[in-house]
Amino acid sequence: MEPKLSKGAFLLSLDTELAWGGLHNGKYRERVDLFEATRSAVARLLSLLGEYEIHATWAVVGHLLLRGCCQGAVKHPELVRPDYPWLRGDWLDPVPCSEEGADPLWYAPDMVESILSCAAEQEIGCHTFSHVIAGHPGCSRQCFESEVRACVDAARGWGLKLTSFVFPRNSVAHLDVLREQGFRAFRGSSDNGVLTKLPGPVGRVARGIKWVVPQPPLTASPEYRDGLWCLPDTSFYLHREGGAGLLPVAGRVLRAARGLHEAARDQNLFHLYLHPFNLATDPDPLLEGLEKIFRMVASKRDRGILDNPTMGELAHRLDAGVGSVA
Repeated sequence: MEPKLSKGAFLLSLDTELAWGGLHNGKYRERVDLFEATRSAVARLLSLLGEYEIHATWAVVGHLLLRGCCQGAVKHPELVRPDYPWLRGDWLDPVPCSEEGADPLWYAPDMVESILSCAAEQEIGCHTFSHVIAGHPGCSRQCFESEVRACVDAARGWGLKLTSFVFPRNSVAHLDVLREQGFRAFRGSSDNGVLTKLPGPVGRVARGIKWVVPQPPLTASPEYRDGLWCLPDTSFYLHREGGAGLLPVAGRVLRAARGLHEAARDQNLFHLYLHPFNLATDPDPLLEGLEKIFRMVASKRDRGILDNPTMGELAHRLDAGVGSVA
């Protein structure tokens, strides 16, 4: 089912993970400087979100909600471990048994508090508890279920009910678990290009060009799938790390401008996503680019031709629209 929206919608989702984003491949060791600069970038981003009254969904790795952990001999015994073929030792071996002040790359309640204190209301969503890759065969249903349950429990300690989910690496699986745990929406992927899925340098170049060129499709429709609302991403706000730094920020803004125009014209979704640490690769131009995008969103919103809900808000509206389907 692809319902028709009453007007276009701009969605912004942020994969908020810090060091957890590289746990599965060990790359967190290579990006410590970026993670350490992320909080400053997030503070500046939140200021822009508040200024332009932009609502966003922050898909937070559940462990970042904690202030400390690991009181026993086994780290998080409640979690069923993934069984990835490349994994050596325990999945959580690299994770310190510590607390927020000592290891701020693995705990981030201060960041969550800042998000919840933003002048424009923000949504806290879920990005699994420890950034497992759900669609890989090594992540069993039992593993994924334990991850989601741990997130729900951690959020409950903040008085939060999670309804929106973003899969790490956009690897979608086990939707029945999300439905059973009370989620209503997840971010799907609209990237069907063959070149962009290639590994290595060719794939990276193709993906980089894709995200700065305003080539259709730039929008998508919500889809009701397995009892949940799939809200596809339509554009990645590309970082400036490595070769991506050679691509002008203006291209990212132009792509967003075209996407917002099409969303308003066709009553469809323009769904932009990014990782907060991406902004730390070159904060000034990347945040300036986002400000231009937010200014366009605010203008279209104020003219009544574009909405800016969170993922959870849009799912609630869609549920209300389809009545007994849910």
